[in-house]
Amino acid sequence: MKSKLNKALKDKDFSELFKGSGISFILRFGGLAIGYLLTLVIANLFGAKGLGDYVLAITVLRLFTLLAKIGLDTTSIRFIASFASQKKWTSIFHFRKQVIIILSFTSIISSLLMYFLANPIADLININYRYVEINAFFVMPMAFFMLHYQSLRGLKRIAEFSFFYRMSQALFSIISIVIIYQFTKGSEVPVYAYLVSVFIVSLLSFLSFRYWLKNRSDGKESAEQEIMSYSTLLKISIPLMFAQSVQFIMAWTDKLMLGAMTTTEDVGIYHTAFKLSMFAAVALMSINSIAAPKFAEMFGKDDMEGLKKVVHQSTKMIFWTSVPLVTIFFIFPEFFLGLFGEEFKIGVAAFIFLSCGRLISSFSGSVGNVLQMTGNQNIYAKILLFGAILNVTLNLILIPKYGINGAAIASMSSLIVWNLSMVLVVKKKFGFYTFYNPFRK
Repeated sequence: MKSKLNKALKDKDFSELFKGSGISFILRFGGLAIGYLLTLVIANLFGAKGLGDYVLAITVLRLFTLLAKIGLDTTSIRFIASFASQKKWTSIFHFRKQVIIILSFTSIISSLLMYFLANPIADLININYRYVEINAFFVMPMAFFMLHYQSLRGLKRIAEFSFFYRMSQALFSIISIVIIYQFTKGSEVPVYAYLVSVFIVSLLSFLSFRYWLKNRSDGKESAEQEIMSYSTLLKISIPLMFAQSVQFIMAWTDKLMLGAMTTTEDVGIYHTAFKLSMFAAVALMSINSIAAPKFAEMFGKDDMEGLKKVVHQSTKMIFWTSVPLVTIFFIFPEFFLGLFGEEFKIGVAAFIFLSCGRLISSFSGSVGNVLQMTGNQNIYAKILLFGAILNVTLNLILIPKYGINGAAIASMSSLIVWNLSMVLVVKKKFGFYTFYNPFRK
C-alpha cells in the first residue's frame, strides 16, 4: 500500500491533487465541525424556532447575493487559473477591474430590490421583515467575499480558499454570538452575529487575495494582456449565474418552501439533518477545490488525456475518503441528531434520504466542475435547471403530505438525476465515465 502511494505521488498531477485536497479536506472537516458547533449553540440557546429563523434570514441574503454576483465568482476561477498558469499577470489585473465595476453596480441594484421587497418576502416565508431589511445592506460585502475566496481558488491558494469558504463565517458567527449574547438574549442575536461575520470575512478575504496576487505577480507584469469586452465577460458569467441559481434551488429552496408550508421549527430540524448529510460529500467538495483549476489548466492546454487522468484520480480519492465517514453516520444517525436536542431526532429519516443523494453525488465525481471548466457551462446550466424544476415540483407534492421527509426525498431524487445526467454528458463529450470502480484493477 505504501509503495503504491509513493508511486502515485511521483505523478505531478496526482501529487498536486492529493496535497491540495488533503489541506482542503482537513479544513472542510474542521469547517463542518465548526458549522455543527454553530448549529448546536443556536439550537441550545434559541431552540428549533430560533434556528429556523436564522436559516431563513441568511437564505434570503444568499439569494439576493446570488443575483448580484451574476456568476462572476465562478468565472474568476476559470480565467484567473488560466492566466496564472500562463503567467499573464497583467491580464488578471485588467480582468479584476472589469469584474469589480460590474459587481459594484449589480450589488447596489440587488440590495435595493431586497430592501423594498422585505415585507412580501417576510410574509411569504413567515419571518420578521426587519431581518430582511437589515440583511439588504450586506449584499455587497457578501458578494465581494465570494468573489475573493473564489479568486484565491483560481490562484490555487487552496488553504486560504478552504478557510474562507468552509470555516470563516461559522467561526466568526460563533464568536459574535458569544459577545452579543452578553448584552441581549433576543432571538435576533444569531442573525446579527452572522452579519458581523460577513463584514469581517469580506475584509479578510480581500486582504488575503491582494497579498497572494501581489506575491506571485510582483515585478512580473508585462505590457501584454488579453482584452475582454464586458459583453463577452457577461456572456460567459450569466450562464454560470443560472447554474448557480439552480444550485441554490437545490440547496436552499426546500428550506424556503418548508418555511412557507410548515413551521420554522421544521426548518431548523431539516437544516440540522441537511448539514449532517454533508459529511457524505465532504471529500467531493474538498477535492473539487483543487480539481477545478486543474481541469481548466488541462483544457486550456488542449490536453484531453491529462484531463481524463486528473478526473479519474480525483474520483478515486473521493470514493475512498467518503465511504468510511458515511458508514459511521449511517450507523449512528439518531445519536448525532440527538446532540442538538430531543426534538431534532425526528429528522433521522430525512438525514438518511439526504445522505443517499450526497453519496451518489460523490461517487459521480467532479462532473459539474468538468463541464464548467471546459466551456460546457450552458449544458451544465440546462441540466441543473431540469434538476431544480424536478426538486421544486417534488417539494410541492411531498412537503404537504410528508413534511421534512418529503423535502428530503425531493432533494435526493433531484441530486441523483442531476449527477447521473452530467456523467452521461461527460462520457459523450470526452469519451470516458467519471465513476470509479473499486473492483477494477
